[in-house]
Amino acid sequence: MKTRHLVSILFGCLAALSVTSCLSTDDDNDNSSGYLTKAQITQCYQIIAGNYTGNLLYEAKAADGLSTQVDTVKTSWYIPNDSTIFITSFPAKAVAEYVSNQPLKEALAKAPDQVVRCQMVFTSMTPIQFLVNPHTIEYDLEYSGSQHKVHIAFYANNTYSFGYYDTDTKALMVKMIPAALYVDEKITSYLTSAQLICFSNTHEAI
Repeated sequence: MKTRHLVSILFGCLAALSVTSCLSTDDDNDNSSGYLTKAQITQCYQIIAGNYTGNLLYEAKAADGLSTQVDTVKTSWYIPNDSTIFITSFPAKAVAEYVSNQPLKEALAKAPDQVVRCQMVFTSMTPIQFLVNPHTIEYDLEYSGSQHKVHIAFYANNTYSFGYYDTDTKALMVKMIPAALYVDEKITSYLTSAQLICFSNTHEAI
């Protein structure tokens, strides 16, 4: 996928989010508390529930080491209930691309895929949108001659970390933003700006 095409899709989704993330308070939505009702949440879930396969997109340095390009990694995820998404094959190399410490970067890039659990909070029915709050990922890595416990933490309750479902194409997009990298329980400055975007290719309903 070309970078320009990715950027146009992303900004289109962000524009939609900016309009609908201020939760509806219409009387017919019975939403005076500022959140969707249980019935509305159930309706949203019933539409998007199921298994997804697709691609995780992230910006990486090109071969010249100066410019950037969009890299694509196959991944999958599923939505088993109205508050959880499981990304079943999260590639560590997508985050490693943004790590400045070279030994850690290389070790993380070789780490096996992990299952990432994300809490989700529906914020809109039309279109269906929800906040995405990924749980911290833990890795046991060996680099620079010793073992290290590495954690990747993500932004939570952030309007730029969200999911979007297109009811016409049945495609789902999930955007996640790594926030911090911890090594041996100490926060580091190794993580540079990162944005990870999952686009679904197929949706198998429950």
